[in-house]
Amino acid sequence: MCEVATHIDVRSKNELTLNQRDPSRTTSLRIAFIREVTRRFKDLTRVITKAIVEEDVFGMMNPTTVTILAGMITPGRRRFDFPRTSQKVSAFMDWLHRQVEAGILDIREFSQVGESVEAAWTNLYINDSYKRGVARARVQLREAGIDVATIEDSGGLVAILGTPFHVDRVGLLYTRAFGELRGITAVMEQHISRILAGGLAEGLGPQVLARMLNHSISGLGSTLGLPISYINPRTGKLVNYFMPPLRRAQILARTEIIRAHAEGQLQEFKNWGILGVSVKAEWVTAGDARVCADCAANEGSVYTIEEAIGLIPLHPQCRCIWVPLDITGRNV
Repeated sequence: MCEVATHIDVRSKNELTLNQRDPSRTTSLRIAFIREVTRRFKDLTRVITKAIVEEDVFGMMNPTTVTILAGMITPGRRRFDFPRTSQKVSAFMDWLHRQVEAGILDIREFSQVGESVEAAWTNLYINDSYKRGVARARVQLREAGIDVATIEDSGGLVAILGTPFHVDRVGLLYTRAFGELRGITAVMEQHISRILAGGLAEGLGPQVLARMLNHSISGLGSTLGLPISYINPRTGKLVNYFMPPLRRAQILARTEIIRAHAEGQLQEFKNWGILGVSVKAEWVTAGDARVCADCAANEGSVYTIEEAIGLIPLHPQCRCIWVPLDITGRNV
């Protein structure tokens, strides 16, 4: 497994208040994941501005020097000052892709079961949430009166998470989260390419061009982003808006933390089922005014473990969890 994200244990009073309404108890972890995602996307907008404005990569004004920012590096003085717009766009996008790979999709070295491995940086957060789900499930089973060993009697969380069933399950979650993030950046790069080509063709100045590209990432001051449409449940009207990559990545972070927690719970329930413990999973919401109608309708619903797999999160930013239900009908 990846190392535990112990750096996110310090929580503010506001975060503790949020956790009181969070049945998964992963508020601080989600906040830490979102902060890291936000930092990486904002670093990309900064390096774009430095490249286009300060370094004048398209030869529009007087440049300064090369800048290195959080693993990303600006291309250098008038690096893309080519005679044709198509050449400028192609060269810039090649450079931008390398910065996305270095700053948003980078691979780092982590500790896994006593050895060092290279893995996506997102794995740290997914692993931590999965670990919490497993630990929560073990405690829930015992509190429900089900005869299972304590975490300590099983050799600790490291030993538990090192079993093949957990290794396989969390590995799928690693792949899913990083794949979703890669998909977000791929759409972002396509959109930036279109905006860049149009801006250069129109003869926009470097400040305006850099601002447009950055707005397409952050959404600030503009409606540039991925087109989204939905029916407002209160008015019944169609709503159209644009969701920028940064916002999509933040939602991804929240959602995948809950997914990892829920899957960790279910896998632990399932593992004990193999050992003869008869248990099902009951759906539990946060129980506050923010719970959506769909999740509220599922409150108290009971599923077999196989039926429950993949149901939570029901939607982006879902906060629901599972509790075990044994054959006598007792639960926590």
